[in-house]
Amino acid sequence: MGSYSLDIEQVRSDRVSVHAVAGLIMRDGKLLVAERPEGKPYSGYWEFPGGKVEENEGCEEAVKRELREELGIDVVRTERWFEHLHAYPDKTVLLELWLVTEFTGEPRGVENQQLRWATYEEILHLQLLEGNFAIMSQIKSLFT
Repeated sequence: MGSYSLDIEQVRSDRVSVHAVAGLIMRDGKLLVAERPEGKPYSGYWEFPGGKVEENEGCEEAVKRELREELGIDVVRTERWFEHLHAYPDKTVLLELWLVTEFTGEPRGVENQQLRWATYEEILHLQLLEGNFAIMSQIKSLFT
């Protein structure tokens, strides 16, 4: 399974039941990852911070909102990097990944989730959400 280049009509199709965004934040050669907190689906699994795009919300707006809500940071500059379509048994998720190149504030677990700055190899050893496995080859390019 790999990344797909999807147009907006495919996003709106009934193939996709969840449209989500994630922010990729690098510091000192490490990427920020978050553990899903207790009480949420897939708690204990690690992922890249982000969440669902709300109705009538643009994807860049969603990244900024989600990272403010989850990490307590304000994104100043971000750019859409790529998207990945993943079919879980109960839903199909379109995940858009955004490179966050500038932000203010210090990331913290606003929702009591654990955060970790991790190298590529460390991320591979975490219990990742299944949909993240296929994007790790793309993520690897951030570490070179």
